[in-house]
Amino acid sequence: MKRAFRVAIVCLAAVVLCGLSTAQINFTQSAINSGDTATNAIANGDFNNDGILDLVTVNTGTLSFYKGLGGGKFANPANQTLPAYRGQIVVADFNRDGKLDLAIATSCCSVPGGVNIYLGNGDGTFTQGISISGNGSNAVSLALADFNGDHLPDLAVSFFSATTEILVGNGDGTFRKTAALSEGGYQVVAGDFNADGRQDVAMISGNNVAVFLGNGNGTFKGPLLASLSNVSFLAVGDFFNDRIQSLAALVTIYDGSGDYESDLYTLRYSGGMLLVGNKYVISAQTGDPYLELVGGDVNGDFKDDLFLIGGNFQGSAVSAYMLGNGNGTFQAPVPTLHWADLQYFPFIRDLNLDSRHDVGIAWTSIFENIGGEETLLNTNAKPNCAPPKANALSVHVCAPANGQVVGKTFTFKAAGNAWNGVAKRMELWIDGKKIGQNLEDQLNVTATLSRGAHTASFVTVDSFDEHVSGSVSFTSSY
Repeated sequence: MKRAFRVAIVCLAAVVLCGLSTAQINFTQSAINSGDTATNAIANGDFNNDGILDLVTVNTGTLSFYKGLGGGKFANPANQTLPAYRGQIVVADFNRDGKLDLAIATSCCSVPGGVNIYLGNGDGTFTQGISISGNGSNAVSLALADFNGDHLPDLAVSFFSATTEILVGNGDGTFRKTAALSEGGYQVVAGDFNADGRQDVAMISGNNVAVFLGNGNGTFKGPLLASLSNVSFLAVGDFFNDRIQSLAALVTIYDGSGDYESDLYTLRYSGGMLLVGNKYVISAQTGDPYLELVGGDVNGDFKDDLFLIGGNFQGSAVSAYMLGNGNGTFQAPVPTLHWADLQYFPFIRDLNLDSRHDVGIAWTSIFENIGGEETLLNTNAKPNCAPPKANALSVHVCAPANGQVVGKTFTFKAAGNAWNGVAKRMELWIDGKKIGQNLEDQLNVTATLSRGAHTASFVTVDSFDEHVSGSVSFTSSY
């Protein structure tokens, strides 16, 4: 086993804009070797309940736990042996014991069972729980949500057999199947695409993107299909800035001579249909394609952006961010520093509680025969409100202060955090009336107020629709 190492590089990315003037995003990059020969997936969570986010990676034959040290720094990994997994990892408290657990997709090869559950011991180690067979087909992708309204984590599992199963959690680390969907075989994601308060699923399925609208009880309506070939990855976000989740689809086309073209499309639900937006060419005729992407607000303007990663087996990786314009379009990709040759499963989350969203990535260096975790700490996005610690579903109110006197127009600011899943939505209520919301862990809402005393309630909602609120009293005087 190779000796673990760490690198740290300060990145000042050059910017190419698409007709708009926007400040560049700066990142501080670091990477830690897992000690194994390759790393296939990464996830985050507070696995030891100290309020600081940790990381886990799935490697060739091990699971690595990187204890969070605070400030976006992580310890060298503690490893435990696993079978030879190759797939995605998701995190939730599946057995309600107050310790985060793992679901791991086998994805390929000779590993028996489609999904394996590992129950957390509360210290960064895990004990194997149940295995979910998937009728003999290997799982290629996982999505977490509450599909039946009981606030427990459920799974959507896309299987190699081109089907997707909905597995509703029983709250004890076991699951029961409530739906078998007719599309799948590739990536699956979850979101509320028609804004009815029920979780839906979307997946890549052959030459289509399919959306199944949820009924709220673990079952789904028939598929809405959009014809789109060569989709390599989907991202979920509020890309139209309308407080409704939509999709970004990354298309990767190989020309047969060693070059690739990477294109981007947005998809949204409207009028009973899944609508595909215009094609956006990200990069053309390059040997280093973009292959995966994730949505989130990286520059702090409350418009969802994209972070893209890619690479190939010739020993070169690529990564970039694309700032969202809030209307389903994006600015030109801005390259960032990257690590190693191949990268997988990027995520966006505030890792150091500075009110800026950072990036985590799994990586593999095929020529050096190593893998590990990479983080890009965001150093100059516009801050809003520092979030609370990650060991509870909680809210931190930054403005107004309790008892503050404000004017007729005021901007309310707060931040939330979640231990089980993520803080997926924040809401502002004034005197019992919902005034606004943001589909992320930060809230920034400007409201016009009537004169007199008021109460503002700030609500944080997690991945499974559990919620918590914090209230302040204030007076509007003008």
